[in-house]
Amino acid sequence: MFNKFFLIVFSLFFLVSFTSALKVVSPIEAEVFANSTVELGKISPGQSFELIVFDERFNSIEITGNFEDWSEEPVFYEKNIGIKINIPFDASFGAKKISFNAFNSETGEIEGFDVLINVQEDLWSVNISGLKRTTKVNSSAEYKLIFSNESIGEQKVSLSSDLPSYWMKSKTFSLEPKSILNDSVKVNPKHYGSREFNFTFISLFSKEEKEFKSNLTIESDLFSKYSSPAFGFPFFTPTLFSYYLLEAFASISVESLFDLN
Repeated sequence: MFNKFFLIVFSLFFLVSFTSALKVVSPIEAEVFANSTVELGKISPGQSFELIVFDERFNSIEITGNFEDWSEEPVFYEKNIGIKINIPFDASFGAKKISFNAFNSETGEIEGFDVLINVQEDLWSVNISGLKRTTKVNSSAEYKLIFSNESIGEQKVSLSSDLPSYWMKSKTFSLEPKSILNDSVKVNPKHYGSREFNFTFISLFSKEEKEFKSNLTIESDLFSKYSSPAFGFPFFTPTLFSYYLLEAFASISVESLFDLN
């Protein structure tokens, strides 16, 4: 009786040990057995991820069930099979179990498995250094940026501001899945004075927006004070309008005298 029980347990162990498993290599690395589930991670509406499976037995893959319209055509990379999954903008939040069939179109062999994703919002963040600072005219102020992407999908974020375009250019940042990115942006002020402005970050996929208020005090130099007409008037309050107006005309007169000499 004991020998028979031992033989059954050994046989089951033997079968499990030699059962082939699909190897998921992206967006995570894991093994998934037939009719089992592997958890991939979090992603936001509007984003995409590519499920890549390594298995020499199969040459194609497809979604089955309720999420067929989320997928694109599969791609075969030698021994890897890839399929891109697009999360719609109107996708509801929460856990989604997506069923797949990996199959061989020549032999008819097929194996089904499931993946679990969690659809959430606000999976990226950004920190920006020194939002209140002082610099000089035509001296760049550099802002350090730290991005974080918790999603299993790539994220792209655009940066703009309400500054003049010749002070700061818009910029786009690409964030790899589940990564941290260090970067920077420069502001090159052309006029002296004090300026409050906003940095605005927008996800190009999920359309989520993050805004940071900043204050920049720009100190003048001799050239900037007497070349203001070349760039327009410096920043001013209404009570100082007449002062800046007279100063601008004075600078023009000074320049005219130098031209005559």
